Amino acid sequence: MWKRNSWFLVSALLMALDTALLAVLFLLAFEVRNALAPWIGYAVQWEAALPLARVGILLTVAVFSLYNLYPGYGLTGIKELERASKALAILFLALSGTFYLNKPFQRFPRSILVLTWGMAWWVLPVGRALLRNWLSRFSWYGAPTVVFGHAPWAREVAGTLQWSPRIGWRVCAVLPLEAVAQENVSARQAPIAVLVLSPAEEPAPYARLLAQRYRRVVLVQNYAYFGSLWVEARDLSGKLGLEFHYHLLRPFSRWLKRTVDIVGSTILLIGLSPLLLLLALLIKLDSPGPVLFRQKRLGKDFRLFEVLKFRTMAVDAEERLQEILARDPVARAQYEKYHKLEGDPRITRVGRWLRKFSLDELPQLLNVLRGEMSLVGPRAYMPSELEAMGSYAEIILRVHPGMTGWWQVQGRHRTTFPQRLQMDEYYISNWSLWMDIFILLKTVWVVISGQGG
Repeated sequence: MWKRNSWFLVSALLMALDTALLAVLFLLAFEVRNALAPWIGYAVQWEAALPLARVGILLTVAVFSLYNLYPGYGLTGIKELERASKALAILFLALSGTFYLNKPFQRFPRSILVLTWGMAWWVLPVGRALLRNWLSRFSWYGAPTVVFGHAPWAREVAGTLQWSPRIGWRVCAVLPLEAVAQENVSARQAPIAVLVLSPAEEPAPYARLLAQRYRRVVLVQNYAYFGSLWVEARDLSGKLGLEFHYHLLRPFSRWLKRTVDIVGSTILLIGLSPLLLLLALLIKLDSPGPVLFRQKRLGKDFRLFEVLKFRTMAVDAEERLQEILARDPVARAQYEKYHKLEGDPRITRVGRWLRKFSLDELPQLLNVLRGEMSLVGPRAYMPSELEAMGSYAEIILRVHPGMTGWWQVQGRHRTTFPQRLQMDEYYISNWSLWMDIFILLKTVWVVISGQGG
C-alpha cells in the first residue's frame, strides 16, 4: 500500500535543504559584503541582515510550495530548474521591492540580497538535484504508478520512468489496455495511472474508467520525439489541441544562444588556457603527429567546417579502421550500429585518458567562438552520415552543432545512431535556456565522473 508519509518526508527533506542552503548563502553574502566594505561603504551588522534572511527563507519555501516543488514528483530536471529559477526571480524581486519601500524607516543591506540571489540561482537547483538523485535510490521515494497500454510501447514508457527515478513516478505494474476495466490495482496502492495510446486510439473511454480509481490519470500518446517539454494545450471549442514548437528555430532564441556562446567560449578559453597548453604538450610527447585533429563536419545549413579536437588516435587511424572492419565482422556490425568501436586499438595512451574525461573536445571552443558550433547543440555529423540522417537532416542542420548536447548527457556512446537523431530533434523542438543550463551542468558531471566516449 502506498504510504502518504513518504510524500511528507520527501517534502520535508527538500524544505530542510532549501532552508539550510539559503541560510548559508545569506551568511556567505553577509561576509562577502563586509569584506568589500572598504570599497563600497559601511560595514553591515548581522542584526540588520537577519530580518532579511528570515523573511527570504520563509518566502522561498512558500513560493516553492506554490510552484509544486515539494515534493515535485512528475517534474523532469529541466522543468524543476525552470520552476525554481522563476520562483527565485519572483521571490527576490518581491523582497527587493518590499525592503526598498521600508528604506526610510530602516537601513537594509540590499547588496546582501543581490549576492544571495545570484548564488541561489545556481546552488539551490544543484543541491536539490543531488538530494533528489540520492533519495530516488530508496524504494519509498516517489508515488507508485501503473502503466496501461499495448506492448512494446507501454514497456518503453515504463522503462523511461524507471530509468529516470528522480521524476518520482515509480512503476509498480505494466498492464494491457484490457485491464483498464478490471480491478487489478486499487487506487490506494497506486495513485497514478499512465495511459499509453497511439494517436489513432480514442482516450476518453479508458480515461473515464481510470479516473474512478486513480487520483491522477496521465495520457501519453506516441508523437515520437517531437516537442513535449514546452507543449501547450489548446481548447478548440471542446476539442483538445496540442501546440508544438521548434523553439531553437526562432530568431530571438538564436540570438540569445549566440550571445551565450560568445561570452561562454571566451571565458572558458581564457580560464582553461594553462590546461590546454599542458594537454598539447602531453600529446606531443606521447605519439608522433600533430596536436590537433581536424575533420570535416556538417554545420548549419549543410555548410562544411573543420571541427577541432586534440588528437587521440594514431596518425594512420583511418587506414587501421578499414583493416579492422574488413577482417572483423563483429567490429563492423558494432561500428555500423554505434559509429564507434569498443576498446578501439587506434587510440593512443594519452588519447584514451582525454576521451574518458572528454578533454579532447576542448579545442572546439575555437569553433564556437568562430560561429561554426555552439556550446550546446545537436551532434556534429560527418558528411558520410548525411544519407543515413534521412529526413532528420532538414531539421538538425538548420542549427549549429554543439560541443555537448542532449544525447551526450543522456546516453553518450550507449545510444544507437537512430536514437541520436531522435534525441537531437527532441533537443531542437524542446530548446530553452533552462535546457542548455541543465545540459551544461550534466556535462560537468559526465566529465568529472569519467563517463566520456
